[in-house]
Amino acid sequence: MIKIEGRKIIITRGDCRPFTITLTGEDAPPDGTKVLFTVKKTSGYKEPVIEKVVTVADGKVVIHLMNADTKELPFGLYEWDIRFPDLYGESEPYTPMDPAQFEIARVIGDV
Repeated sequence: MIKIEGRKIIITRGDCRPFTITLTGEDAPPDGTKVLFTVKKTSGYKEPVIEKVVTVADGKVVIHLMNADTKELPFGLYEWDIRFPDLYGESEPYTPMDPAQFEIARVIGDV
């Protein structure tokens, strides 16, 4: 199961599901731009628990979460965001959003 509530993402541990993030407004990068999707225990942690590089197409990015991405993570709340490479000629990445919640939901039976 994957469920999106606003910007909160909820996925059952071990499930494989894609979801789409639509990028709009003046901060939206052009098609073909690489975007970094990151999940951490909290924004203060250095090491991500999930990290994916995806490409913008038609103003959207599709994140494919696989079983290996979540099957070993403890149940509970994490934080996620996306970052773009240098869009404004400053040689720095750009983060267009505050971190949002990412939840690993409980499962009753593991297979």
